[in-house]
Amino acid sequence: MKVALINPPPRHFAEAEYDTPHYPHLGLGYLAAYLRSRNIPCEVMDAKLERASFETLLRKLKSGLDLVGITAMTHEISQAASVANLIKEESPATVTVIGGVHATALPQLTLEQFPGFDIACAGEGEITFCEICEALEHDKDMCGIGGIAYRSGKGIVLNEGREFFRNLDDLPFPAWDLFPKARIYPLVTARGCPFRCNFCMRVKGNDQRGRSPLNVIQELSLIAELYPEEVWFCDETFTVDHDRAHGILDLMISTGLHRKIRWNAQTHANTVNLKLLEKMKEAGCKLVGVGIESGNREILKNTKKGTTLEKAAQAIEFARKAGLPTEAYFIFGHPYETRETAQDTIRFAARINPTFPVFGVMVPYPGTEIARIAGEGAGGYTRISSDWDDYNKQLGDALELSNLSRKDLKILQVIGYLTVFLRNFRIMDLLKFAWTYKKEGLSLLKNLLFHEVT
Repeated sequence: MKVALINPPPRHFAEAEYDTPHYPHLGLGYLAAYLRSRNIPCEVMDAKLERASFETLLRKLKSGLDLVGITAMTHEISQAASVANLIKEESPATVTVIGGVHATALPQLTLEQFPGFDIACAGEGEITFCEICEALEHDKDMCGIGGIAYRSGKGIVLNEGREFFRNLDDLPFPAWDLFPKARIYPLVTARGCPFRCNFCMRVKGNDQRGRSPLNVIQELSLIAELYPEEVWFCDETFTVDHDRAHGILDLMISTGLHRKIRWNAQTHANTVNLKLLEKMKEAGCKLVGVGIESGNREILKNTKKGTTLEKAAQAIEFARKAGLPTEAYFIFGHPYETRETAQDTIRFAARINPTFPVFGVMVPYPGTEIARIAGEGAGGYTRISSDWDDYNKQLGDALELSNLSRKDLKILQVIGYLTVFLRNFRIMDLLKFAWTYKKEGLSLLKNLLFHEVT
């Protein structure tokens, strides 16, 4: 059986982190490794990492493929469908599978909207994709495969869901040898997040499933031997389990990995203290990210993040004392957001003065509470686009509020960055930031200048 896994090129540039990443696609790395462990060879085409164009991707696709798996987030689903359509034009018998967060949230609708996909994989795909391969190879029906929607003679069939992979230590390490070498490598020490933020899709579940510290260190050692020295710990919240986190950090130090690898991680304001952050610093951490979301008390409470402004400020201060640079994430466009509550966020961001502020705009991602609220026309929301391409947190146009137009929200992004840097007399940091994100800045400026005000 000939199998290919594809991360499509971006349709248009919006966010460097997603559209031109310096790291390979973690989900495809795990999927390729799991297929190989089941003696199912595959090729991987990470068009984003390779900076490959649509045309280059198609030229690289081998003829006679039996199965192609494609991954996509919500704002990428149309581009993924274009890839599937062209595959079908060249080889109608090739089975196309769409996976990723969008297909997980809307498996049946994804097949309805995009006829180029034969199967939608919802949830973790390692076991599911292998079962699809085996069913195709032995000409079996798909009815017994959990976690998929598929086409049959009777239309689209949605099977029951699949349980999450419980023991992550049983998974093979990502097959990075099938990818081009990268500058950064993603590593997940746990899947799932116990918090209930109303804007988050939580595709890995509400319970965190952690790998053992030894298993994490074994993978880190492999990365240190074979690949460049920067690692992104891409857990949704790295520090949920302090004992496990300390176990990982202690092993990094005792094995000397802290001298070989620099890494960053994201956390939650409630789950850090000075001792843990100091240990992270000692173990080679170079940056810690904290989701703060809003500087207004009522808005923050309604996000269901379960934290407070005091805890958020304390987390940033703890990191500062530990000598760790910080990245703080804020969102404009929460339910019932007003210009005044948005200004609260800007003032709070300037007061805590993170090393790298990040201001996004709310997106009603499928499967989230925000999507439900926006769909009901509640929260002051008006959904202004049904085009999935617009579901991008930096430069998208998915929704606006009765008190804040989409243009207003984009202007607030600009004001947020300027305020944090200028109020803290960080002129050089502002210039570095502007240069680093010049493409995004030009795109935002273009959107503002040519935005059609309704």
